[in-house]
Amino acid sequence: MRALQRERYGGPEVLAVREVATPRPGPGQALVRVRASSLNTADLDLLYGRPRIARIGYGLRRGQSGGMGLDLAGEVVEVGEGVTGLRPGGRVWADLFDQGHAALAEYVCVSAVALHPIPDGVSFADAATVPHSGLLALQGLKPAGPIGPGERVLINGAGGCVGPLAIQLAKARGAHVTGVDESAKFDLMRAAGADEVVDYAAVDITRWGRRFDAVLDIADTRGPLAMRRCLAPGGRYSLIARRLGSFASYVLFAPLVGRLTGTRMGTMFWKPNPAEYLAEFGALLASGAVRPIVDSTWSLENAVAAFEHLDAGRARGKVLVVP
Repeated sequence: MRALQRERYGGPEVLAVREVATPRPGPGQALVRVRASSLNTADLDLLYGRPRIARIGYGLRRGQSGGMGLDLAGEVVEVGEGVTGLRPGGRVWADLFDQGHAALAEYVCVSAVALHPIPDGVSFADAATVPHSGLLALQGLKPAGPIGPGERVLINGAGGCVGPLAIQLAKARGAHVTGVDESAKFDLMRAAGADEVVDYAAVDITRWGRRFDAVLDIADTRGPLAMRRCLAPGGRYSLIARRLGSFASYVLFAPLVGRLTGTRMGTMFWKPNPAEYLAEFGALLASGAVRPIVDSTWSLENAVAAFEHLDAGRARGKVLVVP
């Protein structure tokens, strides 16, 4: 089979599509034919091996499998010993962050417990845009929720992979959403449904004077003392941490800042492939309440170019890869 491979950390230049042996499922595993995948900022982090301390978990020289790709949408081909609840032909999706991240291939073996059914009416392409970024958006909003109709929500870093989905989730709950990112991403944030868009280079949101009921911070550029100025009395702040230092700061220090200022501040603790979250997102996709915004679609043979496109910052929506 064909698969996107790398032998070391680096940029897209270390990637290549190669012929490799088709895997066979072991006990507790399923072999899935990949129908679609999509790229995330996290794929770039895994490619470059950043932050360096994370290589303890990723692999010291390269990723766990030498493969690439987090978002999986496909069909079950074969199941291993002891697997129940899955059958050949079943449509499944998963986030492979803790499953060897090797979805950019024609076939992949995955632990059966990580696979969940794609809802009827949801295409493979749409499903492939969700597992990693969508679950980050949904889990990131949970600490800042429940978000209700008319609430003012600020999403900082809303123009990337996670942000457009987070905007749509907040809008589906009736919130008034302000998206913050570079001006080149205004159209993307508006397409996702943002009521207002702000250029971070022109406006320091921590000194803007505007206050919000909930803040989801995907950009992770400011500390809790600065970000608490964005919150209205009783407001809630949730961080999707990108740096170990900020994660520690928001775990140890932000709750105290929240108590002293009458707000709630913290960071998201990520859980891979929670069935209830995938089911919730699947229902939103099936109903049309959330719709993927796709920048471009690439073949597996051109997956290296797809990575180059994302790495250069040219993507305005999810980048799909279809074997």
